Amino acid sequence: MEQFEVIFLDDDRVTVLDRQMVNEGEKVVYKGETPSKAPTNMMTYTFAGWIEEEKMEAVTERLILVAKYFSETITNSKDEAALLAASFENAKNTNLSATVEAGQKVSEQQKALEKDTRTPEEIVNEVLENGKAEIGIEANKDNIER
Repeated sequence: MEQFEVIFLDDDRVTVLDRQMVNEGEKVVYKGETPSKAPTNMMTYTFAGWIEEEKMEAVTERLILVAKYFSETITNSKDEAALLAASFENAKNTNLSATVEAGQKVSEQQKALEKDTRTPEEIVNEVLENGKAEIGIEANKDNIER
């Protein structure tokens, strides 16, 4: 019996929520947690099923099913407070990620500078001459003659 791959994606069409192999003609059932979408721009979202979910009844081909959501405008202060809290949490997580990433880049740059055998003056001269300097290189005859 032939099997087909069934992939469940979030509405960003990138995030894989579930992946299954299903026998031809059989029904496929989503096995993951109910998809959710963070509130944005005074809107909340509720999972509403899958685009082309009718094909889930009897699989006859490879399927890529995309989550669909109903959107609702926030109309009361309780919802507004929930949106504000979710937005704050999202911003906090984004800033934390950016801070960690920046820290990693600084650490990598420091390691590169430690490996660089040129003097700071030689590096500055290279920047002045070329508009940039390649950090982390060992001194060689060409670098020293500058």
